Amino acid sequence: MTDKHNPPDTPQDEVDAETEARARAIIEKAFEDAIESFYAKVRTDDLIGPVFIAHVHDWTSHQQTMVDFWSRAVLGTQRYNGMPLPPHVKLRLDQSHFDRWLKVWNEACVETMPEPLAEHVGALSTNMANHWSSALATIEEQAIRLEQKNT
Repeated sequence: MTDKHNPPDTPQDEVDAETEARARAIIEKAFEDAIESFYAKVRTDDLIGPVFIAHVHDWTSHQQTMVDFWSRAVLGTQRYNGMPLPPHVKLRLDQSHFDRWLKVWNEACVETMPEPLAEHVGALSTNMANHWSSALATIEEQAIRLEQKNT
């Protein structure tokens, strides 16, 4: 049964698909630009710079992973399928690290992304930073309790 108000494969469908493809390309480019800006800032940051420099050995690959991560988070693509929290456990991050990451990341987004996208990514980033900070603090507390119990 065909919907008489929106028949399949109409010229409008083609225009909508083209518009969506262009919008996705703009968003993907915005991610690339924001990530490039972010890592340029990070490398000179006195708090989070040393953490990144000590743990990121292939910047090009890492930056592409971050593009894939944000593409999945915002666009729902399937290019990133990792588990981002576990590698951060061993870094011993505290709230000041998350606050700085969020500040530098949001600066990079505002500088490189169209305003609505920067706002959306900023809101996602804030939620993510709050979640990760809380999760890592809980893991750290549990590790301390285990150490104390075993001594």
